[in-house]
Amino acid sequence: MFNITLKSETAHLVVSPFSTLSIIRSTVCVHRAQFRIAERYGSLIRPTIATLLTLICIAISLPTFAGEGKFNGTWSIDLRSKEEQKRGVECGLATFSLVQTGNKITGNHVLSTAGCGRLNEGGDRTVKGVIVEKTAVLVVTSGRNGAIVMGTATVNGNALFWETVHEIKQGEPEGDSPLILVKGRLTREKLHENHPKHDF
Repeated sequence: MFNITLKSETAHLVVSPFSTLSIIRSTVCVHRAQFRIAERYGSLIRPTIATLLTLICIAISLPTFAGEGKFNGTWSIDLRSKEEQKRGVECGLATFSLVQTGNKITGNHVLSTAGCGRLNEGGDRTVKGVIVEKTAVLVVTSGRNGAIVMGTATVNGNALFWETVHEIKQGEPEGDSPLILVKGRLTREKLHENHPKHDF
């Protein structure tokens, strides 16, 4: 077992003999990913992002096992103030609609401001990611301006805790908010009982 430290928390990743080759492949994968991102966006990624990419590459390299599907469902958070809720102001909601297949996740992220003044409509497969142990590493693309962020999500009962870790790509035009949730505790609305499977 070896430890990978992200911020103040330590994630424990068990490496079995059959996964050694996968780790070697993941090393190659992360170097390629660093080069492609640097080439495309004109800057080198930070060490924390390199670590996340390593985790993603390891997860992708390992066989896909049937998981419990605990990330499945539509998760939402009310972004309105108490006063806005009392007045019945419309919109002001952020949602993640996720489909888990083994250790892989695809889905959609939508966010609207209170009063429906601005909207990120998301879109099919605007959320992609993998699960490493109990944490999902997700890449989210804004349907509003094309911005791309990377973040982590964990589930505890009917609550999903999301936090953006890094902005991979700025949206266009510059200065326009991508309307991607930065951080929050979302509640499961309903389960995807007959969700379609997607190729990652």
